[in-house]
Amino acid sequence: MRSLYDLLFVERYREGRRQALGRSKMADIFYYSGVYDYRILRYMINFPIGFVISYFLYALAWNRVNFADFDPLYEQLFKWIIIMTSSVTFAISPVYRCAIVCVLFGSLGKNGQGLLSVHVFTNLHDGPIKNIMTNFNLSSYIITCHLKLKEQLATERIVMSTGPIEAFLADKFGKSTTKGRKMVHMLKALVDPIAYDMTLSDEDKAIAATIDNAEVLKTRDVMLNEKKDSISNEDVKPVWNKLKSKTAKLQTMRLYLQCNEVFDKGIKKCHDKFRDMKSKCYNMLWFLPFLNRVVCGKFDVLHICQASEKHQEATRFCNEMMQGALQRSKSIDTDTDQMNNITEEVLDHLRVNMHYKAIVEPRITRAYRVKQVYYRISQRFHIIKVVFKTLKSLLGCLFIFLLYTLFRDSIQMIRNYLNNIDFKNVFLNSYFWRIDEKRQENGQVFLNPLSRAEWKANRLMKPFSPPTSDEIEASWQPLARFCIASVVCLLVMMVDYFFYAITNEVIRFTATSVTSGGKQSFHLDIKGVGFVADLVRDMVNHDFDQNVNLTIPSEQCRLEPSPPDWLFSWIHIILPLLLMLILQVIFGYFIKRLILFYVIGGIFRKRNKTRTIQLYNKLLFARVNGRRLARARIRYQVERHLLQHEAIAQQGSNNIACSPIMN
Repeated sequence: MRSLYDLLFVERYREGRRQALGRSKMADIFYYSGVYDYRILRYMINFPIGFVISYFLYALAWNRVNFADFDPLYEQLFKWIIIMTSSVTFAISPVYRCAIVCVLFGSLGKNGQGLLSVHVFTNLHDGPIKNIMTNFNLSSYIITCHLKLKEQLATERIVMSTGPIEAFLADKFGKSTTKGRKMVHMLKALVDPIAYDMTLSDEDKAIAATIDNAEVLKTRDVMLNEKKDSISNEDVKPVWNKLKSKTAKLQTMRLYLQCNEVFDKGIKKCHDKFRDMKSKCYNMLWFLPFLNRVVCGKFDVLHICQASEKHQEATRFCNEMMQGALQRSKSIDTDTDQMNNITEEVLDHLRVNMHYKAIVEPRITRAYRVKQVYYRISQRFHIIKVVFKTLKSLLGCLFIFLLYTLFRDSIQMIRNYLNNIDFKNVFLNSYFWRIDEKRQENGQVFLNPLSRAEWKANRLMKPFSPPTSDEIEASWQPLARFCIASVVCLLVMMVDYFFYAITNEVIRFTATSVTSGGKQSFHLDIKGVGFVADLVRDMVNHDFDQNVNLTIPSEQCRLEPSPPDWLFSWIHIILPLLLMLILQVIFGYFIKRLILFYVIGGIFRKRNKTRTIQLYNKLLFARVNGRRLARARIRYQVERHLLQHEAIAQQGSNNIACSPIMN
């Protein structure tokens, strides 16, 4: 325990002097000792202080631009690395400790005006600007809501104006559609067979496949039987090539193919039957190989069916039949074209599309336009929010940069204070006069009182002296910054208030509901006698009477705007501006003196005493030299005056001696 006490509270080379001067242990540790005395104890005391200051600086500055906030773990890791590193450095390094304290006090002076301006503009964004954006979003919602109400009201008015027609259509459309549907079915029953014959069908494709199979059998018969002298009619042009109409060609070709199909099916059936009989014969006489060749060979389909001859006969017969048919009907081209045109016209008239164009499409278009307006407003508002969020992040980065410049200037001032003993060494403190009193008590040359010339020549001042001309001139720039910041803040707060007041008045005088009423009457009576009159009367007669009272509430559009938060504006905007005016504009010079004289001088006490002794010696040397120079000047003037008197007396005696000789 004794060794721990000595390690913390005992400094060997100071104990003798402390006891001789009668100082207490606490006074020697906290007031008289230097920054490198009682080192372990200073580490233990300064670390919690540095931890609190570092946490405060992180919450004020680094928290704005935490580069690791994309992950909670990395965010906490970055946070505590910054805080612990700064705390340990604060406890170990006296220069860093002094710089941090200078930053804290310097932020209150004109060097910290940028920091306070960034803080004010950040709070301006979080307060009035954010409230303006909220009310703007609310007003855009109110506008789009009233647009929807007007659209709904216009739609209802259209419905009211077209009510009798809609009722008439609703009452009579069923009857007319029932009768029309029967007529349509009847027309379709008449037209469909003709339309079927006018187009290429699946039946035509099946006939073509059958004819292709017959062509294959015919080709096989020709190749196996080597019927070179068999001449086919393949070189004969088809009959339908003489026709011009596509429909006539299709009909002629279909008749020709159907004619060929009759023969081709017979050929195919002949092949199938005799092929089966031949295979069954071989299966029954399998044990008589020589006999089965003689007997079963008689069932050869090539000799029995004669596919090539039958195909030629079919071609010849069908060509003759088609030639005769074409000779009998000379106008088959025009007849088929007219039939096709009539069929297509009837089919076109049977296609009905009425409801979508009349009702559905305009409603979809109107709804799309209202939604488009709302989405565009939301998109522009989102862009504005992104811009302000980016500006807020940039202000956070600017705050870090200004804090760095303040820290850099504090380090430079501390270095000048420690390395240049004449750096702003013009302040007279109590230790200065204590030295002077000590010399006066010892009968030595002392300075009290200082003359006005000495004050002016050395620019001496006290810590609480009025500002100098240079300090007054340097305060104009902070004053201009304060005026600009104040004007901007006041304008934004005024816009916030007036925008809220206008929106509130508009909402207060907005109707809570829209009411519309009307009476609809429609009477249609058909008079006449007979079957046609009865049919038309049954379909058209209509009586319609209706009273309509339409009320559309607008409560969903009456939203209260957000009022300005005057307490937030007073605490976070107006009060910092007042502090800026008082501390950074009016008393900015005093904050700088306070940092230089009390903060840096209080931390580096030995250097402060050395600077005071240097200032005292400088003034004492100037006074002693001044007195010596004054005495030398007096002696010089006395000797000069005596020499002048001697010269005058010598000249007078010479004049008296020379006067008789001249006579």
